[in-house]
Amino acid sequence: KGDKNIHFEKILYLSAMETKPIDVNYFEKSFNIDGKDLTIEYKKYIKGVNVDIQEAKDGEPTILMKVAFGMSGETLILRKGSKEEFGEIEIIFGDKKDLKKIDKTKSYVFIFNEKNNFFFISNKPITKMSMATRQTKTLEPNKIYKLERRNLYNLEGFNFVVLKELPLAKVIVKPLQRVKQVLQAKNILSALYVNIYYDGIVKEAVLLGRGGGLPGIPTNLKIKDLNLSLLWGAKIINLPFSLYLKDFIVRKYPGSNKPSSYESIVIVKDPVNKREFEYKIYMNHPLTYGGYTFYQMSYDMDEKGTVLSVNHDPGVIPTYIGYGLLFLGLILNLFNPKSRFGRTLRMLSKSNVNKFIFLLLMLFSFSNSLYAYPQSSLSSTNSTNQNATIPPIDEKTLQQKLINVAKKLSPEHANKFGEVLVQSLDGRIKPFDTLSLEVVNKVHGKPTVFGMNHNQVALGLYLMPQFWSYIKWIKVKHPAIKIILGINPEDNYFAFMDAYDKNGKYKLADAVANARRKSPAERTTFDREVLKIDENLYIIYTFLNGQVMRIFPKKDDPNHTWYNPKDALKIFPEDQKKEISQIILIYQAGLEKGFKNNDWSLANKAVLAIKNFQKKYGKDVIPSETKVKAEILYNKLMLFEKLTILYFVVGVLSIILIFIQVFFPEKNFNIAKNILVLGLFIAFIIHTFGLALRWYVAGHPPWTDAYESMLFISWAVAFAGIVFARKSIFVLAAVGVFAGVFLFSAHLGWLNPQITTVVPVLKSYWLLIHVSVLTASYGFLGLSAILGILTLILFAIKDKKLLGEERVKKIEYSIKEALKINELSLIIGLSLIIIGNFLGAIWANESWGRYWGWDPKETWTAVSIAVYAAIVHLKYIKDWYSPFKMAVFSVLGYFSILMTYFGVNYYLSGLHSYAAGDPFPIPVWVYWALGILTILVLLAYRNRRLN
Repeated sequence: KGDKNIHFEKILYLSAMETKPIDVNYFEKSFNIDGKDLTIEYKKYIKGVNVDIQEAKDGEPTILMKVAFGMSGETLILRKGSKEEFGEIEIIFGDKKDLKKIDKTKSYVFIFNEKNNFFFISNKPITKMSMATRQTKTLEPNKIYKLERRNLYNLEGFNFVVLKELPLAKVIVKPLQRVKQVLQAKNILSALYVNIYYDGIVKEAVLLGRGGGLPGIPTNLKIKDLNLSLLWGAKIINLPFSLYLKDFIVRKYPGSNKPSSYESIVIVKDPVNKREFEYKIYMNHPLTYGGYTFYQMSYDMDEKGTVLSVNHDPGVIPTYIGYGLLFLGLILNLFNPKSRFGRTLRMLSKSNVNKFIFLLLMLFSFSNSLYAYPQSSLSSTNSTNQNATIPPIDEKTLQQKLINVAKKLSPEHANKFGEVLVQSLDGRIKPFDTLSLEVVNKVHGKPTVFGMNHNQVALGLYLMPQFWSYIKWIKVKHPAIKIILGINPEDNYFAFMDAYDKNGKYKLADAVANARRKSPAERTTFDREVLKIDENLYIIYTFLNGQVMRIFPKKDDPNHTWYNPKDALKIFPEDQKKEISQIILIYQAGLEKGFKNNDWSLANKAVLAIKNFQKKYGKDVIPSETKVKAEILYNKLMLFEKLTILYFVVGVLSIILIFIQVFFPEKNFNIAKNILVLGLFIAFIIHTFGLALRWYVAGHPPWTDAYESMLFISWAVAFAGIVFARKSIFVLAAVGVFAGVFLFSAHLGWLNPQITTVVPVLKSYWLLIHVSVLTASYGFLGLSAILGILTLILFAIKDKKLLGEERVKKIEYSIKEALKINELSLIIGLSLIIIGNFLGAIWANESWGRYWGWDPKETWTAVSIAVYAAIVHLKYIKDWYSPFKMAVFSVLGYFSILMTYFGVNYYLSGLHSYAAGDPFPIPVWVYWALGILTILVLLAYRNRRLN
């Protein structure tokens, strides 16, 4: 008012939900200005609007334009006093006299109006393109030009088009009609309507707000002697210090474009406290200074600029103290003898409590198509067999002759070559033994082919492509694919060359193209099978033409890229070329000697020369010899595949023993039970060793992807079984079946078992803490679900007429025993899932500066916590609770875990998609399982009452 300025601001949170009869958005604020009240009152709020401007006598100069900067674009409304920033570019709308006040160090577009016309001036050249004629013109800096519609203006990558400019205008707001429009709209505008009361006058104002942490669009009003400017949106906070980016570094896995880490080297400049220092910000390593924390988020595509997020949270310490007290309470609850957990444990068995507590403490301790006929050219290391011809004989005899030739490759030499390191496409340096095992298992379905081990097969593909192209070893199931390939319907394998006709045309080309056009959920069994075979054929092709043999590291390569022999001899420095040529000559001579005289000593010397070459030029990236031997041992043992059988044996025998006890209650089966407990313990020890070995080989905890987490969940179930095994035979049955099913599912082929590199955010000790605790909870809750199923089976067979009173009593005793263990397992599982979830909140805060973001995995974990909290507390609804209902809900509750684990990973996307795979239709057996479970519940319902 006159020369007096009054400024007021308030933090305001608005809800998009309409709440009646009380509106939670309502607010009212009054000011006394020279004895007169000015009141601002809330009227309504609309989330998601479109805007336009139209002439109005009581309006103000307004411009409506479309702007685009980088990858984002939005509709912009400019009024007098508007100032928008886009990186280092400012767009300002003001009076001409304000031009002197502009910061000239930045690039700017200054707009002003005179006599109902709009003009602009910039300190940098602007390109103007007519949208009608496509003619372009460069506008000189520091000159005034008229602002025109239907022209595209470009200033250093910032584009804007004027849609309307009116000397007197008001904004017209139109709500988006559908929820889908609101959800899909980018840079969405929202409208806050307020009533303004002053000196007997009432005016309505519409304040436009923008998402994405952007300030709102100012609304200017004149009421009598007051000039009002209202703004609703994010407040720009100026830091008390500045950051200077000295350097940005993307570290990639050797020989790949996959980032291993990215880091910003910044200089903090604080003139107030006269401090200046350098700091390195990278994932899980933020910068905290002056109460602000800066997190590494991403980077520009040219790898020259960094993107940080900033957070100001003074409540970290009290929040973490609260989390700590929560964790402590949940853990102490398990050791409190007067708690529900302690009482149930004593009821189950007083003699084994100390053992249980000790064990509980341990818990906390490529798919490309082949559309052209590939030339079967040998690489530089091919043997002298490359000119061999295939005589015209019947197919069976031909196959046997081809196999006999392939078998001439010594298995001992092939295993020796398995120690040679290769670089995979994701940058991992691994033994050839690992590569060959992955490929042969994937293509053939087994690690051996016609008695040849995986190293013989893979090395044979490389050395003798003209033979292996015709050997029938590629697995095929679908009868329709067999017809397309033209092979015998009874054959389960085909040769690489069967995929091509006489003219070299790829037979599966049309089927592959059709399958790829469909979304994963729409693909049929045929589509999935044909895509799988197409991928397998491409993998074989990379062996046949030598692409996959990336065994030679290039000297002084900044990205530590390794090359196959052909490429190495083309691009390597001369001194390295000579070394490689010498190795190849020795290897060729060794192969000839081996094939002729079965003397592979010279070939083995060449392999040693390759390994020495790798140590000499790849010493910065190659794993230690101990780690290589450990990985080959891991491949050889194949522990997890064998453990599946062992767990199933323990589970099935335990179920049989349960029913034998029911029919012969007078007999003692302690010896049989102890043998099964011993079997479970041996399986658990082997499982633990397997996980530890994989951890050592991979260099990160073995739960970073879907396959590994399945291994860990089955381990957690086995651990839960060890805790409770001596207490009940039901535990052995449940653990054996559950762990066996999870391990079996992990090796069905829809999960990738290979050891891979990890994304930067997972390179944190939080991975070990958060994921291990959360996944362990799945194990205990899974044990509860299996115990629930076994309990329902006992309910279903509990019939006095068929079994007699004594046997029914034994069944009822077994049901009560199973329910007690079920209850203990539920309490432990719920405690762990809560602790794991809040540990995840701490990790999220340390990595991204926020505790919770409604990511699908976070949300479904919260749903699971709510579900299991309800199940655990069912017992306190005394008039409603029954053991039967407890058994049913302990089974049904696990569906929330399955959704959290499988559903989110495969059908929803979010920040937790590290362990995801391609989405696939729900298998038919799932529907069968649900049907059988429903029938079981109905059968159990008949006998639901216990004496």
